[in-house]
Amino acid sequence: MFDSNFINYNTDQIVNDLKIKGYFVFEQALNEEYVDELLREIDFEKLLVNTNDVGVVIASDIKFLTHCLANSKKAYDIITSRKVLDICKKYFNEDYKLTNHRVYKTTKKGHMPWHTDNNLQYEKQLSAKHNMPGLLFLFYLSDVTTNAFQLVKNSQTWSRQYQHEIYLSDSFIENNYSQDILTLPMKKGSVVICDIHTVHRAEPFKDKDYTRYTLLFQVDQVGSEYVGHGEKNLVNTEYLDNLTPELIDYLGFGFKRDYPAFPNSSIATMKISEFWNLQKHLLFQTFQTLSKNLAITLLPGGVIINIKRIMWNIKSIRSKNK
Repeated sequence: MFDSNFINYNTDQIVNDLKIKGYFVFEQALNEEYVDELLREIDFEKLLVNTNDVGVVIASDIKFLTHCLANSKKAYDIITSRKVLDICKKYFNEDYKLTNHRVYKTTKKGHMPWHTDNNLQYEKQLSAKHNMPGLLFLFYLSDVTTNAFQLVKNSQTWSRQYQHEIYLSDSFIENNYSQDILTLPMKKGSVVICDIHTVHRAEPFKDKDYTRYTLLFQVDQVGSEYVGHGEKNLVNTEYLDNLTPELIDYLGFGFKRDYPAFPNSSIATMKISEFWNLQKHLLFQTFQTLSKNLAITLLPGGVIINIKRIMWNIKSIRSKNK
């Protein structure tokens, strides 16, 4: 999973960088083969329509697997790894929780505003900013040459002055902090960890042939004042091969969660091209459904049961002959 150099990198030094500089960067922290295996676990082209499972949603030019703890063992192992937990244990002074996580695919274009991630929510809306300590972990799952993570150095020391703002404008940052902007194009497997009070964004881009894959998750020191802070963590129990009291607390077992999953997606958040692709897929399924319903209507129940028995026997024989 992790490169040995990252595993052996002094955790105290990582925490020291986070507390003094507000960020820590390590190139190719994940092994390339491991990243490839993680991406093979996720089908970004499969959209679920009346399918009882966990899958990908679309918001504009980004596809999200929000519940990767339920659908990717490789992502689960990173998020719950000993290295990540050790960093959190030494960084936070009180109990900390995993408050959100996602794997996402960015294509074609994007212009994210400058922002911090110390957000409070009411239902689906950002409602205010909080002062809890927190860390953002961001792993590049592809080589990032454009649309790289950007941060404003030392902004964790002054961002609280702008708690009344959801975002900070491009012109404000350019006019006041352009010399402090750090852009981080790096290889697949690289990691950025930063204070959630650091002003950051993904570098704006427009390139129809470019794709970026990312694993992102956030850990906050959730105090009693903010019970309910965080998104729901859906966990595949098959993955819980390393469950400990520490991990139970970190994943938020028994902890109230009030925030809906990000992003807030629906048909309305899809691009027209994706919408039409979905319609073509649904058209084929519609014919299948009509044919099936017609057969159910016209044929006696006993005949349908016998047909199902015959089909099951055929499949059983084929599987035995493989």
